[in-house]
Amino acid sequence: MNWNRLILQNVGSLGVLQMTNYLVPVLVIPLLLARVGLESYGMIVLAQGIMNVAVAITDFGLNLTGTRLISQAKGDLSLERTLTQKILVIKIVLLLGTFIGLVFLVKTVSPWQPYEYLILTSYFIVIGNTLMPVWYFQGIQKMTWLALLNFLSRVFYVGAVLFFIESNDDLLWVNVCNGLGWCIAAFCGWVVLFIKTKFRFEKQSFKAIYAFAHQNVPIFLSEGVTTFYRNIGIVIAGFFLSAPLMGIYVIIDRIMMLIANSYTLVYRAIFPMLCNFVKKSDRFLRDFLYSIFSKLLVMVLLGMAVVIFFGGPLIEMLSDEIILTDIGPFLWILPVFIFLLFCNLPISLLIIALDMKKMYFGYHLIGLITALVLLPFLVSFLEINGLLISIALAELAMFLFGAAVLYRTYRMPINP
Repeated sequence: MNWNRLILQNVGSLGVLQMTNYLVPVLVIPLLLARVGLESYGMIVLAQGIMNVAVAITDFGLNLTGTRLISQAKGDLSLERTLTQKILVIKIVLLLGTFIGLVFLVKTVSPWQPYEYLILTSYFIVIGNTLMPVWYFQGIQKMTWLALLNFLSRVFYVGAVLFFIESNDDLLWVNVCNGLGWCIAAFCGWVVLFIKTKFRFEKQSFKAIYAFAHQNVPIFLSEGVTTFYRNIGIVIAGFFLSAPLMGIYVIIDRIMMLIANSYTLVYRAIFPMLCNFVKKSDRFLRDFLYSIFSKLLVMVLLGMAVVIFFGGPLIEMLSDEIILTDIGPFLWILPVFIFLLFCNLPISLLIIALDMKKMYFGYHLIGLITALVLLPFLVSFLEINGLLISIALAELAMFLFGAAVLYRTYRMPINP
């Protein structure tokens, strides 16, 4: 099967993309601290955090839906153009609405008012990220283009910081340069898209665009629920744990986020192919999933073994010794988390590939509700272990719900 090579290429390209996104902030931090100072850097990060929320809103889950639909279009240029125009119109409307909302918040939220111009000029970050046609390149499985465009945007940002940001007087330009990097990459992406689809604007009815947007609401809500669910542990920890225990949990939480992000690479690499394969025979789909996840299971088991036997020494090399005197008993969550995420990966992929939007929302909502119900109760008695048990049980609840949905769906063959 030639999909193994394609998946490896996609994972490799997405890995480069992720590595670039992780390394660039690390490289830029000392430069900015030296040139604008610690307090001003904190203001920059505050504005970036606000922009990240705005990006999540303007995305509206369209990167996920667009990827599925483009992958299923199979080179039908007319259909690709129609989908592209609908997505573009919706994203532009969301950009305008979000900017108006941001202006209102900046004018009314008193802690933000001293940073008004910094926050508003940071909106270039939202524009660039929102207009980047990620969904198109994922849909046609050209992840290399995404990696190149991402690299281009980050090179522009680092170069701009090096040559144009000299002192605290240039504070406003930091996030502008960041956003302009994304805007340039988005522009280049649309040039490629226009050429490949021979794009031309066609008349689209408001009713058709509204119906398309309305169908995507469950995906948008699912993404929001997932974001909240992934961060709820930190919020609860802040209420119930002492400062030393909070420090321990933050270390473990960051490791779990790194694990989750590694699964995201596999998710994004497999997703476009799976969207096409769900229309083939059930046996073909089963063979595809077995081929991919049997190999991935071997890697997962090796990763679990490494964490179980070498987790403590590895963390000792990366963390503070004072914290590590008490971190060992809580590392049990890492192999459990690795395995549960592995079990949930094919389930979440299949549910969304089958276009079961409401079930996809319910799948994530089950995880959030389980966490919200169990976290306060278990944390009050078991502290960090209560947090970790709640997270594990939430992932297990999602698995059971998703497995039940797919069992009901595939109880009778869909495509014999």
